[in-house]
Amino acid sequence: MTQAAAQAGMLSCAGRIEQIARFLGAGNQIDFLFFLPPPPRDQRLVAAAMEIGNNAVPSAYASAEFAASSQGCGASYETVTYWPTACEEVVVKNFPGIPKAAALGKSIAALNAGGNARIFLMPAGAAGCITIKKELL
Repeated sequence: MTQAAAQAGMLSCAGRIEQIARFLGAGNQIDFLFFLPPPPRDQRLVAAAMEIGNNAVPSAYASAEFAASSQGCGASYETVTYWPTACEEVVVKNFPGIPKAAALGKSIAALNAGGNARIFLMPAGAAGCITIKKELL
C-alpha cells in the first residue's frame, strides 16, 4: 500500500500510510483503493478504502484519510465490521476491558479505546452488531 502511494506521488504521508497499513494488515489480507486528487497529491487530502480479510473475524471495511501539513502528515482511519451476535456479546468477547464512553445518540453505544480512538456499537437486525472503530492520529 505504501509503495502504491509513493508511486502515485504521496511522499509526505508515506510514513503514516505505512503505519496504518501495518496496523490494519497485521495478520490480515488487505485489498485497497486510493481516491486520488489531481496533482500535486503530496499537498492534498488523499483517502483509501480497504477490505480486510481475517479468519478470526468477519470481513471488515476500513477507510483512511491522509493530509500532509507543515507538522507532518495527519491521518485518521475507521473500520466497520458486522458481527452476527448481539453488541453486548461482541464487547465481552472482542473488546474486554475497554471502558464504556458516552453513547453517541439513542441507539449507538460507544467504548473509549484511549486517546482519540472510539469504538461505536450499532445494533444490526434481530441479533447482529456493527462495530465502527475510529481513530485520529
